Amino acid sequence: MNQYLTLRKAKVTKKHYENFPVATLLFPKAHRDAATILYSFARNADDIADEGDLTRNERKKLLREIEININAIKHQKKIQAPFFRDLERVINQYSLDIKLFEQLMSAFKQDIEKKSYRNFNDLITYCNKAACPAGEMILSLFDAHNKKNISYSNNLCQALALIGMTQDIFEDFLKGRVYIPSTEMKKFTLKESDIKSKSFNHNWKTFKLPWLTRIELLLNKGRPLGESVTGRLKLQIKILIAGADLLVKRLKKEDCDWFVDPPKISNFDWIILLVKTIMSIK
Repeated sequence: MNQYLTLRKAKVTKKHYENFPVATLLFPKAHRDAATILYSFARNADDIADEGDLTRNERKKLLREIEININAIKHQKKIQAPFFRDLERVINQYSLDIKLFEQLMSAFKQDIEKKSYRNFNDLITYCNKAACPAGEMILSLFDAHNKKNISYSNNLCQALALIGMTQDIFEDFLKGRVYIPSTEMKKFTLKESDIKSKSFNHNWKTFKLPWLTRIELLLNKGRPLGESVTGRLKLQIKILIAGADLLVKRLKKEDCDWFVDPPKISNFDWIILLVKTIMSIK
């Protein structure tokens, strides 16, 4: 019998498309199930902040209900909701820091209120709340949560988040959000009207290389994580980085229109990356 009451539903949630798979078959079953519960938490809360036709107040109310349950776990109060009982079990079993969940909740609430960012540092600060906690959680599942690995993981998570934002510029615009910082928009004469009309013009093409170069710098800072961890986590991290490298390469292409046809990674791509990564590991 499975130890998690809501795992089946969480597995359905995990099928929501993501560039970088979490809780893959590469993980041992116990770790995979725990990661699936964690992913379901993040995905559901993120969808409350971002998806559908909910009003701002409705989104805030639903996120507040999640916060109440996280706070109950923090203070070891009795949990009624089956999903949060499962989440509590994961937190306790793998000694996850409750602050990581609080950081994620802060990012989800910020998504409701904040629709643009002034500069690159502001955007990275957001990534530190919205993406980096997930990396730390996975490290904790594998007992690889130390200062060095966290530093590598944070850089990697920042890069992955920025890649996702780059792919979703048009989709995010439809939600009223532009992640490209206003200082970058001004420097390269980028206009929101370009996004609206899907006009990936000369200015955006000029912006492409320096923007992706920044992402590559973060990827390179996080790359040592693949050598710092061991076992199946090592394989997972290396495949993750290979997938990020592939997406950056495709985003760089001269004929790649970020608004009309941003690159994705297919299941076939992942298979090829898996084989190449296994062959490269010594």
